[in-house]
Amino acid sequence: MASNKTIALVTGANRGIGLELARTLARDHGFHVLLGSRSQQSGVSAVKTLKDEGLSVEGITVDLGSDDTIIAAAKEVEQKYGKLDVLVNNAAINLDHTWSGKPDDVRRVYKELYETNLFGTVTVTEAFLPLLGKAKIPRVVFLTSTLGSLTERADPKSAFDSVPGPAYRTSKAAVNMLTLHYAWQFRDDKTEGKKWKVNMVCPGFVKTDMNDNTGTLSTAESMPNIVRLCTLGEDGPSGTYTGFTGPVDW
Repeated sequence: MASNKTIALVTGANRGIGLELARTLARDHGFHVLLGSRSQQSGVSAVKTLKDEGLSVEGITVDLGSDDTIIAAAKEVEQKYGKLDVLVNNAAINLDHTWSGKPDDVRRVYKELYETNLFGTVTVTEAFLPLLGKAKIPRVVFLTSTLGSLTERADPKSAFDSVPGPAYRTSKAAVNMLTLHYAWQFRDDKTEGKKWKVNMVCPGFVKTDMNDNTGTLSTAESMPNIVRLCTLGEDGPSGTYTGFTGPVDW
C-alpha cells in the first residue's frame, strides 16, 4: 500500500524534470509520488502516463501562486499519510524574456517571477515542515541553477558569463539562501534522533519547455544527482549546492 512506501511530493511534476523525477523515484526506488501541478486538470495526463507504467503515483493540486491550494494540499497529505518523507521544490518559471525593456514593466517581471520561484517555494516548504518532521529522515530538495551562483556571475571567464536573465538569476540566488536557512534551522535538530537533509541542486542545461528544448541534456540524463539527494540516508550531507558534474561554487 502507498502508506507503507516512502512518500515524496514533487512540485511542478506534470512535465519536464518534475515528471521524470516522479517516474524515477517511483520506478527505481519504490516511492509513492505525489505529482504536484497548478490544477487537477493539468496533472491528469501525467498521472495517467505514470499509472499506465504501473507506478505508484497520484496527482495533487499545488499552485505556487495560491496559498489556499498549498494549505489544502498539506491537509490532504496529513489526512492520507500523516507524514511526508521527501519534498522536492521543483516548480519554477522564467520571465526575463517577457520584459519590454521599459522601466514601468520591470516590476511586473520581477514580481511575477519571485511570486513563484521564491514566495511560492517558501510557502510550500513551510506548509509541509510539520509533516516532514514526522519522517524518519526528512529530506528537502530545492531545484536551483548554476545561474544563481554569485561566484559564476562575478567571473568573466565563467561558461555562463554571456547569459543575462537578472530576474531569474536573482530568484535562484534567493532560493540558494533559503536552502541554507533551512539547512541551518534543522542542523542541530535532535528530535527523536532525526537528521534533516536539506540541499539544493542544479539539474544542468536540460531540454525543457522553459528553454524551448534548447538544452543539451535529456530529463533522464539529469536524474542521478537529483535522485541521490532524494534518497539520502542518515549519514548524507545537508546544506550542499551541487550540479550535474559536482559541487557548484557559491
